[in-house]
Amino acid sequence: MDMPKTEAQLAALIKQAHADKTPLRIRGGGTRTDLGRPAQPADVLSTQGLSGITLYDPGALTMIAQAGTSMAEIETALAAENQMLAFEPIDYRGLLASTGEPTRLAAPSPPTSLAPAACWSAPAATSCWACGL
Repeated sequence: MDMPKTEAQLAALIKQAHADKTPLRIRGGGTRTDLGRPAQPADVLSTQGLSGITLYDPGALTMIAQAGTSMAEIETALAAENQMLAFEPIDYRGLLASTGEPTRLAAPSPPTSLAPAACWSAPAATSCWACGL
């Protein structure tokens, strides 16, 4: 299993797998590993090496976190400032009887604008502004 530590390493591994036509499974927290039709990847690429909140500005209601950042880390940082996500992230562990730690993101990106009113019920996809690869 490859576990890149930077976005550049992640991009290089994905580009190489594409060039080699190598099947690749991208794994986050591992909570949905057995969901759907079993994949037969030649390699597994874990995003857990890309972890951490890189920018948090509570006054601007803005946070940037890496792809492997755990929900627990994000929610702890928000709670310390009396804030919360603009949506309720899904935790599939109970439904799928799986293990792992839920992660908020699937790709390096600014995770959410925590703006009031219109974003209170916004889905995660509308709160994620950009993905970098």
